[in-house]
Amino acid sequence: DSRMVINQDYNTVMFMPAPEYLMLCGAARVTRDGEVVSGDSFAVYHRDSGEMILSISDGMGSGPEAGQESSQTVELMEQFLNAGFDRETSIKMLHSVMLLRDSSCFSTMDLAAVNLYPGECELLKVGAAATFLKRGDWVETVSSTSMPMGIIGEADYECTKKQLRPGDFLVMVSDGVLEYLHVPNPEETMQEIIESIETNNATILAKRILERVL
Repeated sequence: DSRMVINQDYNTVMFMPAPEYLMLCGAARVTRDGEVVSGDSFAVYHRDSGEMILSISDGMGSGPEAGQESSQTVELMEQFLNAGFDRETSIKMLHSVMLLRDSSCFSTMDLAAVNLYPGECELLKVGAAATFLKRGDWVETVSSTSMPMGIIGEADYECTKKQLRPGDFLVMVSDGVLEYLHVPNPEETMQEIIESIETNNATILAKRILERVL
């Protein structure tokens, strides 16, 4: 935002360090059989603070009503964060909004905030599906047992912090992906699927995971 030309006039010039890391994102999605609209919504955006925010909201059920609910959840979360609230406060405010609504629809919130300066990642989950961290041939699962927003009085969320390294993949999925596997331990099966895919491209990884699940 500083002046482009420096002349004899006094000016204030602000220098900011560039983030240490770059994060590339890819997505793949499909609607439930017989539905035109997905009940899930997601967002990926970069903040001026050097954070990359990835979020998924799973609306209860499927179709337009669930899709609208999850879309509003994602948009409200983005507005709270951009307004300057920290992540945990934003989760609590979002939960309060859900409680005040006269609706039988409830939404989950799966939020990953990656600080691109030190490479730290914070995962906040409210009733969300597991997240998978792929590092080479090794895959770690981050699960949650919290309830969706708007069901109980207090915001029920879980926070996990991870140190990311160059070349790591952060794989976020909605509940529908794991449920479609139809196996006793879907998280273990998803781990095996992610481990078996060889690529360094986020979009290709997302598409191949979805192809294997289907």
